[in-house]
Amino acid sequence: MVGLLTARLGKGRETDLAVIFLLGRIADPAALQALTALEKTATDKDLKKEVRRSLFKLAQKGMSAPRAEGFEVSVPKPILQLSPEIEGYLSSVDGTGGRLVWLAKPQAGSGIQLLQGMVSDREGLAQVGGTVIRRKELRLMAQEIKKNHGVTMIPIPWEYADRILYEGYEKAKAPGRSGTEQFPSLRAIFNPAKPRSFSHPIYGLLESGGLRSGTGRDLSHRLLDQPELQPWILDEDWVQPYLRQVEEAQKSRLVLNEFQKEERFSGIVRDAVREIFYGENQQLFQRRMEDTALYLFKTGREEQAGLALTVALELKEGNAGGLDISFLTGWIQKSLAFYLGQAKAKAAEETSLIVKP
Repeated sequence: MVGLLTARLGKGRETDLAVIFLLGRIADPAALQALTALEKTATDKDLKKEVRRSLFKLAQKGMSAPRAEGFEVSVPKPILQLSPEIEGYLSSVDGTGGRLVWLAKPQAGSGIQLLQGMVSDREGLAQVGGTVIRRKELRLMAQEIKKNHGVTMIPIPWEYADRILYEGYEKAKAPGRSGTEQFPSLRAIFNPAKPRSFSHPIYGLLESGGLRSGTGRDLSHRLLDQPELQPWILDEDWVQPYLRQVEEAQKSRLVLNEFQKEERFSGIVRDAVREIFYGENQQLFQRRMEDTALYLFKTGREEQAGLALTVALELKEGNAGGLDISFLTGWIQKSLAFYLGQAKAKAAEETSLIVKP
């Protein structure tokens, strides 16, 4: 693949950018060597930028690039100086805020040591397990998840996968829940120390400086069309107060025209956005959007990843209530419609005179 790609270099600027991008996805010494050579010879600013980005991607996979003469490559060193063979994998975030996380480490003569956990951003580590399997079995597991659920297990820095699991365990054990007692001993195989704090890996892949714009906020509703985000419905306890307000408005004896009804509903939605995505939930939703941005980027949807990161940055700054972020507004509207539909169907079923066989 590397030979086929490098043979197309020099056939046009856009082609060169595409080749450099693809080289960054091939974890092979030949790809690293080709990018290192391009780093030294490229004169175009955008080409150099893409080379550095691809080198960073390879560094995330444990392949360090040598420094070019005359400048330093901005590639962070591993957070923890442990085995570079450890691998991390992450699923997309599901509709309830859960994600599947894997840590994998080769064991001499015995296959791959696998630690897997299901982590909820509200409840913490919900399930955990560890086993030794062959590399082929690990690939088959990933293929089955994609086939049955349409979810790709993306490679991520193992340090970040470790931190998700560790923080999930800390959150889960705080309320005294059981079922995850084996986690510390399973994790010790990979990392016996407490994870250090570092920036989310998406910030090393996407430049956040130009993302926060009115256009990004306006277009962010397009994220709701992505297959992985279509099942996203906010938990009922978050939207219950606003459901009551909508129901009371619908039952009001005041004679309201369509414009007034729409204004009242819009006001309820604005209040919900300001109150649900702020305060103690702010960091939770910020992380959910950062993980989503990382997943979209790793699955070849850089534009959508940028929109998700825009939402994450606005949440980080506490702008959810002060700015019209179309994704958050659409998410609230979708959730309200879902629960209102459920209530309506239940009421219709209870009042039906049809006798069911």
